[in-house]
Amino acid sequence: MQFDTTRFGMMEIEEKELINFPWGIPGFEELKAFVLLEYKNGPFQWLQSVEEPSVAFVVCPPGVIGLDYKIPESKVNVIKLERPEDLLVLNIVSFNREKGGMRFHARSPLIFNVAARVGYQWTMEAEEMKRHLIVPTEAPTDLD
Repeated sequence: MQFDTTRFGMMEIEEKELINFPWGIPGFEELKAFVLLEYKNGPFQWLQSVEEPSVAFVVCPPGVIGLDYKIPESKVNVIKLERPEDLLVLNIVSFNREKGGMRFHARSPLIFNVAARVGYQWTMEAEEMKRHLIVPTEAPTDLD
């Protein structure tokens, strides 16, 4: 399957590489098909829409900044997770080029069932963050 991207030009992937977001991503609900692209052998990746060339998110594992999540059963049921080893959690990272800063979106992790190729963005309320986000004592203070 071929698709065009604003950042990477024309790309070709196999259908089995697609990740389906049945409800889209908040703000981009109409986009359902994405693919994860490696970025320079580091912890960051691109979550690229295959339907809209200009939509791509920088993502990375929460462990990069020392965070972890206790994902409740109600959320893993949404992605039909059957085996714990098929769970992948990533967070969107945005960059402010003018200020030279980075924002890690801790409140809205992306959860994936890698076996079923299904993803979902879980946006947590404050109470959920207290129960499900594991933050080390030396964590950055500018978490979303």
